Amino acid sequence: MNVWKMAIVAAGSALVLGACGSSGGGTGGGTSCAPTGGSSSGSGTTVVKVVSDPNTVGKFDPTPVTVTAGQSVEWDFADSSGTPHTVTANDNSFDSCSQTSGKFVVTFSKAGDVQYHCTLHAQMLGTVKVS
Repeated sequence: MNVWKMAIVAAGSALVLGACGSSGGGTGGGTSCAPTGGSSSGSGTTVVKVVSDPNTVGKFDPTPVTVTAGQSVEWDFADSSGTPHTVTANDNSFDSCSQTSGKFVVTFSKAGDVQYHCTLHAQMLGTVKVS
C-alpha cells in the first residue's frame, strides 16, 4: 500500500515539475517559473508570507491583499518546516514553482482580482485585489 502512495506522489511531483518549465496561457500572457530571488521589499511592495500553519500544511499570510495597479506583491517563503510551496495564478499568468525559501515578486499592471494557489497544497488559496 505504501509503495502505491509513493508512486502516486512521485508521478504528481513529476507533473508539477514538468509544468513549471512551460509558459502559461493566462490573461497575463503567462510566465515560466521564476527563480528564487526578486527585488527586496520596498515602497509600493506588499509582502505575503508563505508559512507553516499548525492546522494545515501551510498558508498565505495575509490574504487577501490590496494593491494599486503598478504595485508589486512579494511572497516570502518563510515556512520553517522546509515544506515546499508554490505561488501560482489560477489564470497561469505567474508561477513561482516549488520553493522552500527565498522570495517571489509579481508586479500587477491592471485592475481586478487575481486568485492564486499552491499547486502542492490544495487548501492554500489567496487573492490579490488590484485597484
